[in-house]
Amino acid sequence: MKLKHLSLSLLTFFLCILGVFCTASYQAQNVAATFQALTSVKVCTSSNSGNQLLVQYAKNKGIFQKYGLNVEVISIESGTEAAVAMIAKSVNFCQIAGSSVINAVIAGEDLVMIAGIFNQYPYAFISVPSIKTPQGLKGKAVAISKSGSSTDAAIRAALKYLKLNPDKDVEIAAVGGEGERLQAMEAGRISATVLSFPLSLKAKNKGYHTLLDMTTLDIPYQHTVIATTRSYIKANPQVTVNFMKAIVEAIATIKKDRKGAIATLVRANKYDPKADAAILEEWYDTTIQKKIAKVPYPTLKGITKMLGDVKVTNPQASKFKAEDTVDISILRNLEKSGFINNLYKPK
Repeated sequence: MKLKHLSLSLLTFFLCILGVFCTASYQAQNVAATFQALTSVKVCTSSNSGNQLLVQYAKNKGIFQKYGLNVEVISIESGTEAAVAMIAKSVNFCQIAGSSVINAVIAGEDLVMIAGIFNQYPYAFISVPSIKTPQGLKGKAVAISKSGSSTDAAIRAALKYLKLNPDKDVEIAAVGGEGERLQAMEAGRISATVLSFPLSLKAKNKGYHTLLDMTTLDIPYQHTVIATTRSYIKANPQVTVNFMKAIVEAIATIKKDRKGAIATLVRANKYDPKADAAILEEWYDTTIQKKIAKVPYPTLKGITKMLGDVKVTNPQASKFKAEDTVDISILRNLEKSGFINNLYKPK
């Protein structure tokens, strides 16, 4: 009798073990199948600044995965280098400065803007505390990231607005990203630069002087865009549609997620969530809520003006219209279908 009970117990034990392994195996197969079903996509961001966080936010929140995409986010320090990466097919999409795409298109490269994330200047033109007027910059060095970048275009526009000649009155030095430019200013190597929110607010709190808040100018300018190549769209139409679905959903989500937006910025830029709480809140209100459109069309007026500026030094730009640099067909279809409008309906 005892032997019989022992045999039943052993049988029950082994069946339980088998059940555990079968369940674990089934779950592992499901996870593997889900992973295999996702399309791998490489996406670059050309800065970690406050106006370049939408892609990272979408990844953090699992929005790309929702649309069948396994996205690898690659940080590239400048728009110029990011454009090169797309041209070389090292990445498939990029959140990048519009000026870098425009310059590449003028040069005959296969790049195109499919969304406009920030359609105005996101910068403040900041100087060291000792310089409180534009005239004080004469003969001094001002910093950009790289020649041909959005910071180059912005600082030239700021200088012209302030009645200074960017080619005669100052020395324009390529220093690097926002962090490097602020460090160069703190070290006394440069006298001014452009910084985006919230770093510009942080610099102001440190005693640096705001010569011009470019966000108040209301001048159309294609600053941050989502870009890819026309050849990639043609070869991967559904992937491109799914990517844009994720982007517009990320916009709708981040506008309702103050905590998640700030957390993404804090992780990317090492802000102190307590000490920097006030500027982080102001960044969210002024940048995320007010500057990103629900339907992120590029600004054709802004691109037209940018082409005109480039034409001064590169006559080749006169051969192009703003429409030659964009493809809004996917975004237009998402809007007409009601997909974007549904993202903002109460659930």
